[in-house]
Amino acid sequence: MKINLQNTAVGGFNYELLRVMSIQGTHGSELGECLATAKRIHDGDCESWTQEWYLIADQVAREAETALGKGHLVTAHHALLRASSYYRLAEFLASFEDPRHESAWALSRACFQQAIPLLPPLVEVLEIPFEGVKLPGYWISGGAGQRPLLLAMGGYDSSAEEVYHWIGAAAAERGWHCLIFEGPGQRGALHLNPGLLFRPDYEVPVRAVVDYALARPGVDAQRLALIGYSLGGYLAPRAAAFEARIKACIANPLAVDIGDAWLEAWPAPMRDAPSQAFDAAFTGLSHMNPRMRWSYDHARWAMGIQHPHDFFTAWKPYTLKGLEDHLRNPMLFLFGEDEIAQMKHELVMETMQFINKLTCPRSIHLFLRDEGASSHCQMGGMSRAQAVIFDWLEEKLGNEEMQPQKGEAITINQSVEQLNAVLRKYHGEEAVKSLPQLSPFA
Repeated sequence: MKINLQNTAVGGFNYELLRVMSIQGTHGSELGECLATAKRIHDGDCESWTQEWYLIADQVAREAETALGKGHLVTAHHALLRASSYYRLAEFLASFEDPRHESAWALSRACFQQAIPLLPPLVEVLEIPFEGVKLPGYWISGGAGQRPLLLAMGGYDSSAEEVYHWIGAAAAERGWHCLIFEGPGQRGALHLNPGLLFRPDYEVPVRAVVDYALARPGVDAQRLALIGYSLGGYLAPRAAAFEARIKACIANPLAVDIGDAWLEAWPAPMRDAPSQAFDAAFTGLSHMNPRMRWSYDHARWAMGIQHPHDFFTAWKPYTLKGLEDHLRNPMLFLFGEDEIAQMKHELVMETMQFINKLTCPRSIHLFLRDEGASSHCQMGGMSRAQAVIFDWLEEKLGNEEMQPQKGEAITINQSVEQLNAVLRKYHGEEAVKSLPQLSPFA
């Protein structure tokens, strides 16, 4: 494949390559292995993608097995984490009807679980009771005694093992417990519980996770936070709106209305076309666009849709509109400059107007291109994102007597001028005026 890491279109081969290379700092990948594998992949060829990542995963897993046999635990630990990541990539673009979709996921999970007992931090495999099934997850200990807890979830296509690299290991370094979980529709939960599809009322599974977390010893219930990545930028605020025990919430990035976002992705003639015409056009376009083909195949598995036009009704309930008054505790919204540039103008306005309607303390951080962390969910800049997240959490939840203050200005973690400049560059003066109350982050 032609490598262009400036191409950060979500779901594209280059973005997914950047995504795996971003977890090198926690031994989830190796730069040279990733680049060498990418060079063997043919552009736009999902079969080539699956084959090559499966091959490198098998190779690294064998190296781990050899190292374990010789008692080289650090070598084995690192190799197992890398193999886990590469198996995840092999599964990622394989159809759910392909046997490798299941086998690659199972190997990814097995390698990760084989790695975690070998070195700190202390990681425990979880089974969280929920409506007659078990939600998978991991508990990463921040140390002995009463400590704050960060609940962490991915989005539409991530895995709990991947989220460990994004935030779990960093939480332990900062003395936070971290509980990573996968809910309905998410990879691990769906593999383990076929038919456990995505649902818009994510406060229901999150409530079960909070119940489980607060029953454990060593958790400071007054410092319980939740972060959601990608689609989790809808799922986490939705849960926080109905679960008062969550004292702070981070949306990375904020997704106000998934149905609106889906509608805006299509030109009016396709949106307004009859269902059969839309399906035919979608199918034709997907032959040339592996991202479209993958998104539909994944939705058949994770959402239960049967036809491309089902997206319109399936995503419609996924909205935060009308929940503004339910969000009472501090919120942090993370955005990348690339995300702002790629969003439709109407969605940018909708997002900023939603933030304006909130009465809870709310903060914005915008990652600029010059910082190298401006892609979706800060791929390429994990440590920058972790610093912003935990500095904000310490600011908001560091004091056990903290009480949310209504009506305070929106704070941002960089100059007001920088945020305004990015909004103006991509969406004009109207977008700048949509955020009238801004103050620097304290």
